[in-house]
Amino acid sequence: MLKIIQLAFKNVVTKGTIIKGVIGLKKASSIYKISMMIFILVISAVLTGCGGSKSSGDGSGSSGGKGGKKVEITWLVRTDANMIEWEKQTIKDFEAKHPDIKVKLETIPQDEIDQRLTTMLSSGNVPDVWSSNWANSGFATYRGMDALLDLTSYVENDAQQLSGIPEHLMDIYKIDGKIYGIPMLGIGSYLFYNKDLFDEAGLEYPPTDWNDTSWNWDKALEYAQKLTKDTGKSADKVYGILDNNSPARKAWSFGGEFWKPEAYTTGVMGEPAILDNPKNAEALQFFTDLINKYKVAPTPSALDAVSQLGDPFMSGKVAMVVNGGWGFWAYKPAEFNWGVAPIPYAEGRIPTLYVDPWNISAKSKHPDESWEFVKFLVDPNGAAKSFMEATSATPADSTLMEDWYKQMSDITGMTVEQVKEVNDGAFVDGKEADNHLITKFSIISTTIDQTMTAVYEGKKTVEEGLKEIDKNLRSLDLGD
Repeated sequence: MLKIIQLAFKNVVTKGTIIKGVIGLKKASSIYKISMMIFILVISAVLTGCGGSKSSGDGSGSSGGKGGKKVEITWLVRTDANMIEWEKQTIKDFEAKHPDIKVKLETIPQDEIDQRLTTMLSSGNVPDVWSSNWANSGFATYRGMDALLDLTSYVENDAQQLSGIPEHLMDIYKIDGKIYGIPMLGIGSYLFYNKDLFDEAGLEYPPTDWNDTSWNWDKALEYAQKLTKDTGKSADKVYGILDNNSPARKAWSFGGEFWKPEAYTTGVMGEPAILDNPKNAEALQFFTDLINKYKVAPTPSALDAVSQLGDPFMSGKVAMVVNGGWGFWAYKPAEFNWGVAPIPYAEGRIPTLYVDPWNISAKSKHPDESWEFVKFLVDPNGAAKSFMEATSATPADSTLMEDWYKQMSDITGMTVEQVKEVNDGAFVDGKEADNHLITKFSIISTTIDQTMTAVYEGKKTVEEGLKEIDKNLRSLDLGD
């Protein structure tokens, strides 16, 4: 910069000197003044250009790339046919509002996200915006890898725009006072049931009140026995009930717990508590009896067989299913009438919550622009609302809930009050899924399932299975 100024000044002075000597002082003076004006304009342009190359640095990201250049951010999502049109429209709407930011959509099947993300993170070629819970490993694993950006300052600057997201949901992704994710979905766990099969069996629909203790596991078993159909032909078999929860979350349904409290706060599994809580054995014995004693639930091998026809509940092969709240939108295409009830009561029952966040990669090259996109995604007057309308997914933002209750009422035939009661009740005693809060959970889950499959098939007792799981988990080298 200094050399440019010196050269320009030298050039002006030299010209002025020559002019004075050739055509006289008066004319030279006039030309010299003109030259100086040109010199000042040149220097101003140079300084403006240098200043314009700097980013605003205010964290707003509103100006797009540095120096007004267009930047590209990557949005990684799981493959979902129900979401692709919304994703494309969201990008179109965002880019229209932010012409200096281009969003590249990358879709990956959920079962492949962990492997692909690990490769991306190690190479430094990270997606900018994504959801850590859409990978099987979950939030805690990626936070433990330092893969997630601390969003605290952004959240503080845009607190008003995020005010509709309840504090107890925001707190799930606040670790040691730092915020690493912005909730987009607030999903509980429920029992979904086939109303048509209930009508055929002459059964009353279950209540929607989570405090109604008459709807308990004994009552659910009674219903399952009346709903189960077995003509001797596998093609005609209908099972009364299926619980899609993992063994650890099945234990939650009875007040059990596989993990010590510190596992959820540190993200490290530590010593398991599987043999410490007798309700773990009680819960898993009940669910094993549903399969082998009462014959109202499928074995793992039978479940694989009926799943060849598609989702067992959707195909009418299961009358009641305990599942995450994604059933609200997954079961929309069903050709039968269906309803939603609380998970049957047991003392200490804990419903599983699935609160999915949007995250930004810690190594994102465009964190400001990525934050602009996250804000756009959770805007209750924009993308968050259109996401709910397009997918029927349960929003995290409380200002959208009344619309969602109405939408679900139209789909299920339940009243708005019933939908609200059954949905909101799950959050009173609910707890975020363990795989979201404990690191390297895919390894932990595989270890548990290897043994529990044998238990469900009747090849091991529940007591033998729990002892084996406890031993195998303690022998894992998780690198903690």
